[in-house]
Amino acid sequence: MARSDTLRSEIARLEARKGDLARDVAKHEKEAATAREAAGKKREQSGRTKSASTARSALTAAGREDKKVVTAEQKIAAARKQLGTIEKSLASKKSSLSTAEVSERRAAQTTQRQADSRRRREELSHAREVGRLNNPAPQVRYIQVRPPEPEKLRVLYLTANPDATETTITRPDGSVEEYGTWLRVDHEVREVKKAIRGSKYRDLIEVEHAPAATVADLIDGLNDHRPHIVHFSGHAGLTGLLMENEAGDEDGADVEFTLLARVLGATDTPPRLVVLNACESLAGADDLLQTVPVVIGMSDTINDTSAIVFAGAFYAAVSSAQSVATALEQAKVLMFAASLDGADLPELRAREDVDPATLVLVTPPAITTT
Repeated sequence: MARSDTLRSEIARLEARKGDLARDVAKHEKEAATAREAAGKKREQSGRTKSASTARSALTAAGREDKKVVTAEQKIAAARKQLGTIEKSLASKKSSLSTAEVSERRAAQTTQRQADSRRRREELSHAREVGRLNNPAPQVRYIQVRPPEPEKLRVLYLTANPDATETTITRPDGSVEEYGTWLRVDHEVREVKKAIRGSKYRDLIEVEHAPAATVADLIDGLNDHRPHIVHFSGHAGLTGLLMENEAGDEDGADVEFTLLARVLGATDTPPRLVVLNACESLAGADDLLQTVPVVIGMSDTINDTSAIVFAGAFYAAVSSAQSVATALEQAKVLMFAASLDGADLPELRAREDVDPATLVLVTPPAITTT
């Protein structure tokens, strides 16, 4: 049973109990009123009679009615106390229900996106096979990448979050809480720059950030900065990335991995490494290896915190002149040490002629001795 269903059952039970107690209060209030009225009449009777015994008998009867009033009022107080406890419990349960409903909707949306991604991947796989049979020529060209040269390492850091949504929940107590699916991509960039500033060879690496990135921004970045690393942070699926729409619409633009590979190859100086810090992005490695020698992606869905820790640790190692393989391992070790979910998700794919264990992208200055 879903958490929301359990909470609804508990709320219904509490509402029923609340109704029973309200009826009990009404019943006891009626009893108290009847006894109070009877006591008053008995006292009036004792005052009108000239018989001492009749007066005593009436006052005794009035006393019994007073006790009934006291008993009824005690029952009323106990029932109202229980009602107060139930009201507090109901407010808490209703608040928890609102949170659970939002969480379940988000989980359902994630499941639907994953199902859509799988369906698109199957359709894309079928289309690729049909295209291969009809035209065996590859759609992207395999580009040999020159070995690293002693120069600053340039990173083109693309971020996009076009499908960010926001839901506002008003709780029974009047408080307002907002939920959203936006990604903290700006925070990730800040943490990466902070990690680089603290590294040994911070002056040998520069990061060019392209926020709300479109495909045109990627091409401009390739032309203007000649990056050695192209990094993407945002949403992805089994078939491609979700970048900003050139038209500026709220909906993002699906960029299939085959197209991304062609874009990265449409330059005389393609990057040496592509890092896709996005869910299920490892699915694009085979396409991207046609134009870049090394690809790092996520094998499944990764949460925001894990993605941020991964990025900061990875670039801290790269800018300390560690190899790409070692930088990846350091990032995963730090994720494990922080007990983060998805510490095993970042994975590396490389061409057969490239050894990531010896691929060092930051070349320290030569040390001279006298």
